[in-house]
Amino acid sequence: MAYTQVYAQLQNTIWRSTLLIDGPVNVLFSFKNDTASIYTVSDSSLIELMTCQLTDSSITLQKIDGQSDCNSSTPAIYHYTIQDKVLHINAITDICFDRSSVLDATEWQPWQIPVAVLLGADALQPYAGIYQMDAAHPITVEIKNGILYATGPNNALPTSPLTPMGNNKFFLRIAGVEWEFIQDAAGKVIKLISHEQKDYTLLKVK
Repeated sequence: MAYTQVYAQLQNTIWRSTLLIDGPVNVLFSFKNDTASIYTVSDSSLIELMTCQLTDSSITLQKIDGQSDCNSSTPAIYHYTIQDKVLHINAITDICFDRSSVLDATEWQPWQIPVAVLLGADALQPYAGIYQMDAAHPITVEIKNGILYATGPNNALPTSPLTPMGNNKFFLRIAGVEWEFIQDAAGKVIKLISHEQKDYTLLKVK
């Protein structure tokens, strides 16, 4: 693959992954012309802002601002490949363990900012109900003031809005995941699929 083709696949793109930062956190890696930033999906909180230099197979990063204890004077170099639309990042040299322990050997999926569509209460009504993978972890989906909300105390999910994206798909921003509601042949919603690093299916039980 030509250098310009590889470079174009990263420049001005955003990628999503789940990193272990005091527990799993859904994050976005945004590449600009000469900077890159990592921030949370849930509320866009900045994790790290860095200078970024790209070659056909490497990313050189240097901290500008952020949460890590890395200094701003020592660059880190990572090897990257893009295979089947998956971005693979592996450390070549990075003396900052706080960064390398999180970023090394990670995989990233291409990300597009969800575009909300307008749905009325009648269109939202079929999705309301209780969903679960098991009886100990129910998730309640309900309509409040014309907005669909999900609540799952046993799933560490506080009451959170679902952004409609069309075609039975919603974006749960707090978790950074897409939910897809599945209907049977009669049009009745019977389950939802949470599209994460792997898919999780929750059956509608009420």
